[in-house]
Parts: sequence; structure tokens; C-alpha cells
Amino acid sequence: MTHTTRSPLHDAPGQPLLRRKLARLSGSMPMLRPIRVRLSLVFVLFLLLVIGVGAFSIDRLSSFHRVSAQISGRWLQSNRILGDLNNYISDYRATEGDMLIATSRVDQRAAERQATALDEIIAMGESRYGKIEHDPADLALYQRFINQWAEYRRLATRVMALARSNDKAAAIELYHGDSRHAFDQANGTLGILTERNVAGAAGATEREAEAYRDAWRLIAAAILVSGCLVIAAVGYLLKAVSNPIAGLVERMNRIADNDAHVEIPGAGRQDEIGDIARAVVRFRDNTLELERSQAALAAQAAVLQDTLENERRMAELQRNFVSMASHEFRTPLNVIDGHAQRLVRMKEVPGAEVLGERCARIRAAVLRMTNLIDHLLDSSQLLDGSKLSSLHCTDFSLSLLLHEVCEMHRDSSPAAVIEEVVDAGVPEVFHGDARLLFQAFSNLVGNAIKYSPERTPVTVHVSGDAEAVCVAVTDHGIGIPRKDVDHLFERYVRGGNVAGTAGAGVGLYLVKLAVELHQGEVSVTSTEGRGSCFTVRLMRRNGSA
Repeated sequence: MTHTTRSPLHDAPGQPLLRRKLARLSGSMPMLRPIRVRLSLVFVLFLLLVIGVGAFSIDRLSSFHRVSAQISGRWLQSNRILGDLNNYISDYRATEGDMLIATSRVDQRAAERQATALDEIIAMGESRYGKIEHDPADLALYQRFINQWAEYRRLATRVMALARSNDKAAAIELYHGDSRHAFDQANGTLGILTERNVAGAAGATEREAEAYRDAWRLIAAAILVSGCLVIAAVGYLLKAVSNPIAGLVERMNRIADNDAHVEIPGAGRQDEIGDIARAVVRFRDNTLELERSQAALAAQAAVLQDTLENERRMAELQRNFVSMASHEFRTPLNVIDGHAQRLVRMKEVPGAEVLGERCARIRAAVLRMTNLIDHLLDSSQLLDGSKLSSLHCTDFSLSLLLHEVCEMHRDSSPAAVIEEVVDAGVPEVFHGDARLLFQAFSNLVGNAIKYSPERTPVTVHVSGDAEAVCVAVTDHGIGIPRKDVDHLFERYVRGGNVAGTAGAGVGLYLVKLAVELHQGEVSVTSTEGRGSCFTVRLMRRNGSA
């Protein structure tokens, strides 16, 4: 039997023990679950990091400052003072020589004043140098210089006194002897002290450069470590907060764009991201429910819209019917009433010829009303969508049918001027549904009269050959706007310039239906303000067709 030993860092394949420990730690510390707590900890760490880096940088800069202050406060001042002392003691030695070579009392007094001034300046330099902190060795050398300079001053004072007493020989001997020896000792000690100060300044400068390099390296290392920590923290924020929120925002945008069938990650998290994810899930579910409700409402609204549109059209048709009936039926009724009144007012019994004429006109008026009723019934049948299942075709005279249409409109519109033009050679017999074609041509002629000024001629032109017959109805009325021509034969469509004229927008639609039932075609050419021409082309068919 083979025994498998697991690594102490893994307790399951592909499952690091450290990850499981972190998971258990997160689960065992509920206070760390909220993102606001974790973000607060990250910001506190940032603050501590900034404070630590700042304090460390300040400490390094302070160390560098101490070295720099030592250079400027000790070595530079010491070297400047020692340099001045070297110059001043040399000048004092020269003044001592001037005293020896002075030839008058004035030159002697000038040399004495110069010596007194230099003596004061040298004393001030010695005092300044003594106030600066020095090493014991430097202080010992400086003290030796002070003693040697005091001895030289004593001898120089004696030289000057001998010179004033005109004992030039003794003064010169002392100047070149003991005085010179004392000056050389003081000057040599001051030179050694100067060299030590120069060497100390050079060493301090090197220490300053080294302190600067150390500070630069340490601060750069601190910044690098801080940058790595910041990158790690930003990566954590991106992974734990920003990326999940961005994913949820992207899914919310998809849901808002009607893509509600999306998966929502993070709904099982026990922090604010989980709360947001669960809220997005509810938003998605509500969106789906809203879509279903909107679809149902849209379907109901469409049904209601269709019903409302049908009701509106029916009401419009009813109003048009009442308007048309009151107009169309008035003319034949007036004819009937007029002839009846004339018959009543006759004092004598009319002759058979007169009575027959008046009865014929009364019957023509009744026939006119019957045709109007048939026209309304046929229009209603076509508009209801139940087109005539079959045409009631017979052989009839198309020219005579058009003449009856024109006569009917002459009777109903006495002010109308209707011209009939029939080309020679047009076949007399046409096979089709006379009543339906009567209705179609009546609509065309009626429209031409309705949309034309009074006394403006309307022309009905019949042309054709053995294959087809063309009927053109031309007027000189208001015309049709160009934008409305392409939709003119659609149901309930009217021209944009006929708002003040009664109509339902079904007349030309019925004309197109009637012509198409006869396998023909209807077209229109129009110029707004100048008139229109409707042309109906019908193919001739024999009775067997």
C-alpha cells in the first residue's frame, strides 16, 4: 500500500494552507469584513508610512545638517581667522621694520599708530578664535602661539623703544636677532595650526559628502519601500474594491441597456460589495419584471390604440356621412320637391307629355338617391375590409357611364363646368363592374369639382385602343403638395392643403381598390396651386374573361 505525504503548506491539492488560514482569519474577525474598516486601516497605514518616512528623512537631514554646521561654524571660521592672523602678524613685523627705518618723528608716530591698530586687530582675532570649539591638540598649539606671540610682542616693543631713543644700532641688532627668532617661532606655530585646520576642514568636507550620500541612499531606499507598499495597497484596493465595483457598474449599465440576462458576481460576499451585488441582483430582477409588465402594457396599449383609432375613424366616417348625405341628398330631394310643387300648383290637369317629363325628372332624382345609397353601401363594404369577392361584370358603354357620372355632378353642383372629351376610335363596349366603376369615377370627378374654384372647367378625357382604355380627370384647382403625392392613395390620407374642406381620406383609396379589382392602375400628376390630373388605365376584357 502506497502512502502519500502531504506538504505542510497544503492540506488539499491546489489549496495553499496560507490562503485557508487567511480565509479563516477573515471569517473569525467579522470586524474586518466591512470595506470601510479595511479602507480605514489602509489609510492609517498610509499615514503611518508618511510619518515614518518623514521622520526618517528629517533624522537623516539633521545628521547632514550637523556635519554642514560643523564645517561652516568651526572649520571655515577657524581658517578665516587664522588666515587673517597670518596677514596681521606679517603686517606687524613689517610695521616693526618701518619703525627702524623712520627718519622723522612723524614717520615714527605713524608706525606706532599702525602697530597699535594691528595689535588691537590681532587681539580681537585671538579672542574670536578662542570662542570656537576646538580639539585639545589644536587648543595646545593655539596656546603656544599666544605665548610665543606675547614674547615676540615684548621684544618688538623693546625694538620700537630703542628706535625712538635713536639707538639704531641696538634696535637693529635686536630686530635681526631675538625679535626675528621669536616672530619665526610664533609664525611657524600659527602655520602648523593653519595646516591642521585646513586638514580638519577637508576631513569635515569629506564627512559632509559621505553624510549626504548616506542620507540620499537611505531616503531613496525608504521612498522605494514606501512606493512598493503603496503599489501593494493600490493593488489591493483595485482587486478588493475598485474592480468589483467597476464590474457591478458595467453590469448595471448592461441592465439599463435592456440586457437584463447577466450574471452578477460577488453576491455571496459579506461586505459592502456583497450588499451592492445583491442590490444589483434585485435591480436586475425588477428590470426583468418591469420588462414583462411593459410588454403587457404595450400590448394592451396597442390594442387600445387600434380600438381608439377605429373609433376615431368610425366617428370621422359618421360625420362625413352626415355631411355628405345632407349635401348629396339635398339636390335630388329639391328636384323632387320642386316638380311636386309645380304639379300641385297647376290649375289645369297637365298633358301627358308634360306629366311624363316631370315624372321622368322625379324618377331621375330618385335614381340619383338610389345610386348614392348604393355608393355608400359599397364604400362601407370595401372599408370594412371585406372586398367584393367577385366582380359583377357586364358589358356596358364606358363613355355612357362617364356621361352619367358627369350629369349627376352637374345636377348636384350647378356651378360646376364639366367638359367631356371622347377620342375617336375608343371602343364603345367595356366589360366590367359598372356600379363599382361608376363609384370610382364619381369620386374622381367629385374631388376635381370640390377642390376647384367655381366656374373652373373639369375635363374628363377618354382615350384608348383595342387593349386598354384610359380615363383622365383634369382640374385646375389647388393641386397636391409634392410631399403628399406618394401617399395619396393610402387609407385616411389627405393632402396637407385641404384642412378646411370636408373629407375622410377614403375616396381615392376606394378608387385604387376599384381599379385594382379590374386589374388596372391609377396615377396622378399634380402641381400645387395649378391643378391635378388623375389617370385610370383599364385593360379591356371580353365577357369570357
